Amino acid sequence: MIWLKILKNKILWLVLGALVLADFFIWLAIFESAPASKIKADFFDVGQGSAIFLDAPGGNQVLIDGGPSDAILTKLGENLPLFDRKIELLVLTHSDADHLDGLIEVLKKYEIGAVLETGAEDGSANYLFWRELLKEKNVPVIYACLGQEIKIDDLEIKILAPAVKIAGQSQKSANNSSVVGKIIFGENSILFTGDAESAEEAQLILNNIDLKSDILAVGHHGGKNSSNTDFLASVAAQTAVIQVGKNNRYGHPAQETLARLNGLEILRTDLSGDIEFECDLKECQRTD
Repeated sequence: MIWLKILKNKILWLVLGALVLADFFIWLAIFESAPASKIKADFFDVGQGSAIFLDAPGGNQVLIDGGPSDAILTKLGENLPLFDRKIELLVLTHSDADHLDGLIEVLKKYEIGAVLETGAEDGSANYLFWRELLKEKNVPVIYACLGQEIKIDDLEIKILAPAVKIAGQSQKSANNSSVVGKIIFGENSILFTGDAESAEEAQLILNNIDLKSDILAVGHHGGKNSSNTDFLASVAAQTAVIQVGKNNRYGHPAQETLARLNGLEILRTDLSGDIEFECDLKECQRTD
């Protein structure tokens, strides 16, 4: 009968459609899970503060510091896929507001896989709120210490400081207790230093740490007490990135520091906005 023939044709098309759709979703799952051959490293312009965003292979992300405000949320919205509401790792180098406050906003809005920080004692209201929010959201916390290695697909972060765990301990200087780490992807390396000043830089050299890196995230926004000559010689970077606010009240970056960085490619967020690199296994190239 004619109606039976039409019904059979409809069933045939529905089956074929279902098979094609199934193949599509299988392909999509394979595509999304395949490791990428490149990473993206963004030094966000968040004003007078620091925020480094790594878009790692396999669709995993790392955010190192969050700047001083919710401006970081706009940056993440521009760089994360529409429905990606998870960041695999947050790193808080130290608890100063220009590194911490943006991370609090991120913690409110995103699912966080884990947090890496020193855990050093800090009685400020914002840091205490940060700690409470971590507990409330049940986020695992790793206390940074020399020798730790964090691997996310083909991306590796080696923690170089602090030399020992300082969680719960009072520190003379939050700046000189900053998490220092080296980001490694293939033959590329990026050194981040938080607000480390001369005392922590000297300790890194004394500990015979391998600091050599291609790109240096300049410590303390280019302040005069950071990026000393011996430290820069040990790092031997080709490019220096300074995250700093335009016309800031601290006078960052200091002329003394810029003089010590002479000979390197110097990139500044106050002059260039976001600074972005795309790195394959051989080299990093600026793409912004």
